[in-house]
Amino acid sequence: MAPGKKYPIRSIVFFLLWMLLVLYPCPADLATSIYRLFAIPTDPLAVEKILSLLPNREDPALVERFILQSFPYRFDWLNYNRPWYFPTAEEAMEKGAGDCKTRFIILASTLEALDIPYEFFFSPSHIWVYYEGKKESSMENRKAALVHKGGDKLYFRLPKINWQENMALICEAYWFPMPPRKKIALLCGFIFSLYLYQAPGISPKPSLP
Repeated sequence: MAPGKKYPIRSIVFFLLWMLLVLYPCPADLATSIYRLFAIPTDPLAVEKILSLLPNREDPALVERFILQSFPYRFDWLNYNRPWYFPTAEEAMEKGAGDCKTRFIILASTLEALDIPYEFFFSPSHIWVYYEGKKESSMENRKAALVHKGGDKLYFRLPKINWQENMALICEAYWFPMPPRKKIALLCGFIFSLYLYQAPGISPKPSLP
């Protein structure tokens, strides 16, 4: 190995694997969450308690407002000790709080239980339900969606969003609540990846006569 030679691929691969294992000691959790993102695990039976408390079952906007008030916002780091986790409806009900994914799965399950049609939208920093009559906002609008699912059809598009605002939201959700030990581990991995990027040369062992 020649002195001073750079190995960017080796460095990048090491850091990506290191980051995966630091953030997800069980990588299957990440795979499960990604799967649930496209195969939404709604469960109308899991939200029976919500149905019994609803003040209005006819207006989906009032249903959504009730759910948002009933499930305080809480980051995944605090709920599941992971940066990003897509819960089942049963898990979301058990926690009683969560981020947009938790609120989404509860609202979607409730709308299904009430036979109210809806569509699903996912942007780089948010996930939400759209139903007839829903008012769009800066975060919840069709132009901001990266993924749109209506019925059995799945659509992908380039989102039109404020990337600076979205990066700020991502840092607020994933970096700031991260446990300090995780941040230190990531920093150590990054430093070692820099070492691998330009590791000192290794002289070959002399061959035996």
